[in-house]
This record gives sequence, structure tokens and C-alpha cells, in this order.
Amino acid sequence: MPNTAAKYLHVVAAVIRDAAGKILLAQRPAHKHQGGKWEFPGGKVESGEIPLHALSRELEEELGIQLQHAQPLIKIRHVYPELAVLLDVWEVTAFSGTAHGREGQPVAWFDAEQLPALEFPPANAPIVTAARLPAQCLITPEPHDSTEFLQQLQQCLQAGVRLVVLRAKTLAASEYVALAHEVIQLSHAFGAKIVLNSPPVMLAEADGLHLTSRQLLTAEAGLRDTLLPGQWLSASCHGSAELQQAAALGADFAFLSPVLPTLSHPGEAHLGWVAFAATVENVNLPVYALGGMTSDHAITARQHGGQGIAAIRSLWSGV
Repeated sequence: MPNTAAKYLHVVAAVIRDAAGKILLAQRPAHKHQGGKWEFPGGKVESGEIPLHALSRELEEELGIQLQHAQPLIKIRHVYPELAVLLDVWEVTAFSGTAHGREGQPVAWFDAEQLPALEFPPANAPIVTAARLPAQCLITPEPHDSTEFLQQLQQCLQAGVRLVVLRAKTLAASEYVALAHEVIQLSHAFGAKIVLNSPPVMLAEADGLHLTSRQLLTAEAGLRDTLLPGQWLSASCHGSAELQQAAALGADFAFLSPVLPTLSHPGEAHLGWVAFAATVENVNLPVYALGGMTSDHAITARQHGGQGIAAIRSLWSGV
């Protein structure tokens, strides 16, 4: 949990993507704090300065590019022994000019999947995850016919889904494993990541493990270490306490629900966007808004501190 007593240095940072989706990084000068490590370009927000204006100024000063379009990605509060920082991170998808190190710093473009192998300051770990995660996550409905299920999943992947949580609680263990193998193979063919929800056994080729809120509250502290290097851990949460538990367990990302009214639970209390924003502000990990979500809510989720949206019905049938 962030140290609210610390006085944070407000810093803007940018996940800058080119037309091919590569991400621009700069290397910190050896004599500076966390020197020699790679970082997402940016700098200090001056007193009274609007963060987006600060980002535009820093990108011009550091890289010689002019900001054209950016949207919020994630905010990180991190306390180093020597200072506390608030990293206000934006995703930049349009700019003019040719990026270069105007202050002599090395800069380079990387594929998103290359980032985990690079050395970053510790505060950047959640940013690396957020940069690799898409704005939409499909949670699959219960499969009743595996052939039809796989055909529909393929349509979703063809429509651009790049993160899937395989949720199939009605299947026997052997059926789940058999389906998971096919889902993983199909999804990887489209460059999508697959996270398994409550699998009877964890599969090495899966991209991660997802915990229900009940599993989260009973999970042992060492669960994260049982996963293979590179596998994600995610969790379903319904409030601040569960999000804090997910963070303490080492989860890479989480779902927070219900944000809006849902057809499956009519009349159930929901958070709303203001409460969603206030809740996710207190954790240093990407959080998807879940409950009543459609693709049209992805931008709204970003504006309220979320990674994006997760959905079953709208993403499964809305292709």
C-alpha cells in the first residue's frame, strides 16, 4: 500500500508507441538516481503545471517530439530510501518529429515483450505490465459445446481480442485441461495471452493464473513463486481490501467489479466510476473495470485510473 505520509515528487512518464507498436525507452545517465537503467521518458511536473502540459514539454525537451495524442495509463506511488515518487504515466500514440536523445541519453525502440528482460527502476515494474496489457480483456462464458466455443473464440481473436481469461467452472478437470490446451494454441496463434481461471492444474504454456475473490482471500503468500517466470497472476476483487490483498500477494493485475449495473445481477449495488477511481488510486497495479462493460467504456475506464475493461457478454457476442 502506498505510503500516504510521504511527500511525493510528481513525475510524468510516457509509454510512447510507434505505428508498429514498438515502445520508446531512454537510458538514465549513470550519475543520476537509478542511473544506467532504462526508463519511460518524462520528467518532473513543475508547481502549478497541468500534468499533460508537463508531459508535452518534457517530450519536446528530452526527445524533440511534439505530443499529438495521449491518454492516462496508470499512476504509481513508490517510496525509495532517498525519495518518494508519484509516476503519472500516459500512453502516447500520436506525435510528430523524430525521437532522439536531445540531452545525449541513449534511446531505443523495443517490442513490448522485450521489456521484462530489461532493467528498470523498481517503481517501473507495474508500468511494464500496463504497457504489455491491452485495454480490453475477454472473460469467456461457460462452454457448452467445445467446437462452437472455439469457433466463437476465434471470431473474438480475429476482431482484436488479445487477452483472454478462460473461465469454465462447469467442466470436469480433464475437460478443462483439454479445452485449455486448444484455447492456448488458438489464442497464441493470434498473439493473444491466456490466463486460466481456477484450473485443476496449472499449465506451463498458459500465460497466467487468475484467482476468484474467494481464492484470493485464502491464497498463501508464496503462491506467486509457484508460477513459472513470465506467468502473470491476476485476481477478481470487489473493493479496496481485496485489491490490497491482491497487491500484497504479488498480483500483476486485477479486476474490480461491479462498476455498472449488469444484466446477470439486476438490482445489485455497483461502484460507479467515481468510487472505481478512488479505489484503484490506492494500489500500484493495473486494474480492469468489470461489470456492465462494453468496448465503448474502455476510454472512460482509462480516464478513471483503470487499465481498461473486462467483459463476458459484450466482448463474446459483440464481434
